[in-house]
Amino acid sequence: MLRIAICDDDSKFTGELETLVIEESRKLGIRAETEVFSDGKTLLKSIQGGEHYELIFIDIEMEQVDGITAARKIREINRTVLLIYVSGYDKYLQELFEVEPFRYLSKPLDHEKFARYFRDSYNRINETAVFYQFTFNKEIKKVPVKDIVYFESNNRIVNIHFKDGTYEYFYGKLNNVEKELAASRQYFLRIHQSFLVNYDYVKKMNFFNMTISFMNKELDLKISEDRQKEVRQQLCMIAGGKAVIE
Repeated sequence: MLRIAICDDDSKFTGELETLVIEESRKLGIRAETEVFSDGKTLLKSIQGGEHYELIFIDIEMEQVDGITAARKIREINRTVLLIYVSGYDKYLQELFEVEPFRYLSKPLDHEKFARYFRDSYNRINETAVFYQFTFNKEIKKVPVKDIVYFESNNRIVNIHFKDGTYEYFYGKLNNVEKELAASRQYFLRIHQSFLVNYDYVKKMNFFNMTISFMNKELDLKISEDRQKEVRQQLCMIAGGKAVIE
């Protein structure tokens, strides 16, 4: 799950920004959770209370605690969070350097620039790989979630198929794997009792089968009858209703 904070005292603007975040998240096929704050004081209180965000959109001019003051205090707690400043004024640009902003957006928003910066942010965050951990022969292993194409279960053996064509396996239940990945940044679709598929590798699907693509080849996996409706609904939600369904 990609956790994003939006901090601005203009409620109309935060609504617009939140809508754009949701739209771009769907295009990228990632899970994103947004939390909106009306001033820097409440955002800072949330972070000081233990909340963690990977990306923060923050206005500069706000009452109580302005964006730059809030950012200075946030940097004392979290050095890695990406900060994107949003403002109608350019006079603060020099001060921004000390709080290491990732990008700067002017008001009113340029939607094309926003989409580009959002993708840049996701790519930067994703450089720090999220791992799936499992145990085999009393040895703990960690593999990058983004490299997993799908999980396949067979008689309590779970096979992990990777994008380079290799695989590893461990003893366990696919139900448990599904629960463990529920909060990850990647979407995984449970299309069958035996298959859990990474959305990033889905090329197309019809009512009965899903086609995944990796290693310059395609593989058709069966969608069980009892999961067909749910899978189609999930895929439409993730893709924003776009044509991945035949």
